[in-house]
Amino acid sequence: MAFDRDECVEQCFAVVNDLHVLARFVLAKWYLRAVEGGNVRAMYNISLYYSYGEGLAQDPVHAKRWLPLAADCGHKKALYECDIKLCAAGDKVKCLMYLELATRHGEAAAAHMRDVILESFSVVNAQRAMSDADKWKPRTLHPRPRR
Repeated sequence: MAFDRDECVEQCFAVVNDLHVLARFVLAKWYLRAVEGGNVRAMYNISLYYSYGEGLAQDPVHAKRWLPLAADCGHKKALYECDIKLCAAGDKVKCLMYLELATRHGEAAAAHMRDVILESFSVVNAQRAMSDADKWKPRTLHPRPRR
């Protein structure tokens, strides 16, 4: 039997792809367990898994549930991504507040966007958004008891 290099490479890629799919499935199960324990990073990751259908069935309703919860708990990327959704929905004051919070939490991309949006705000609305950011406290979750 002759060695067919192209076929071998193709089979190797198929195996690697299958392993990636399996790994995402296993990770999704662990993230779901971590979410039950109140892990904020897991909440953000689960929102991505549901958004893109990786490791879990694609479900925009579940994705929309977990992203704001991760943001409310202080996850910097979730704060930034929620702000984009708020801006698109027209809630500019809350959008600016989330951008400010994401910036304070170290999300570099949020600072530029915050500054651009801030230029279009009235002084009153800008002060309101910054005041809301100053008063904001991350939500704390209590882990679910194990059954």
